[in-house]
Amino acid sequence: MEPANDRHASAPEAPNASRAMPGALRRSGGLRWHGRALRRWRLHEPFRRSIHAFLQAWQPDGSDLILLGPSAGWFLPSAFLRRFSRLILVELDTSAPFFFSLRHGRALQQSGTTLEWLQADLVTVLPYLLAAHRSATVLFCNVLGQLGLERGDYESRLAEISGLLEGRSWASFHDRFSARLPIDRLANANAFSTATPMDAAMLQRLGCSGEWTDHGTGTVLPPGILRHYFPWRIVPDRFHWVEAGIVQ
Repeated sequence: MEPANDRHASAPEAPNASRAMPGALRRSGGLRWHGRALRRWRLHEPFRRSIHAFLQAWQPDGSDLILLGPSAGWFLPSAFLRRFSRLILVELDTSAPFFFSLRHGRALQQSGTTLEWLQADLVTVLPYLLAAHRSATVLFCNVLGQLGLERGDYESRLAEISGLLEGRSWASFHDRFSARLPIDRLANANAFSTATPMDAAMLQRLGCSGEWTDHGTGTVLPPGILRHYFPWRIVPDRFHWVEAGIVQ
């Protein structure tokens, strides 16, 4: 089911840019991810509830929302998306519009929300979008922790995010740390909030021993912002700490 006025566009050209290319089979998403999201629906339910509560508590002004890396919106609540009259969705996964429509199409048709898809690398198009939509709210949808899979310059790009968005209402949830862990390790991990960024020392205090992957997102949120940390068992033997924050 396609939402009303669902439009697709190509990305603006940026000379000498290092861009990942659109496609349906991707290291950081695509068809394999959609299959996993459906197969692991029950396993992901606690994390989905955490993200729903995080977004439902956010009350941004404005009628336009830029969604960066939304995939099919598996973790996004339709009730949150319905608040906006226009969604501008930036996604490299060319299969995402189909699955997004299956997940949210009926609800967005009922609210009259229009969709504009841009199949492009978010790093390349973000400055253009911010200039073209000066009052739009911005949401990074668990995408920034995956930039290292798509770009060699991801660390410098992540460091630019808060500066690009200065003076704008935006939010992000993104992978902070992840590790291969047996299903019984951290089985009782709980979400928590703090103004202190998660680092290796915090992991140790949380009892997270062993080898952890740092997704390079420690400086995405500006200093002093309240950070929410959500446990996510993405597959039975892999555990993620996801960081989320809102910048008003």
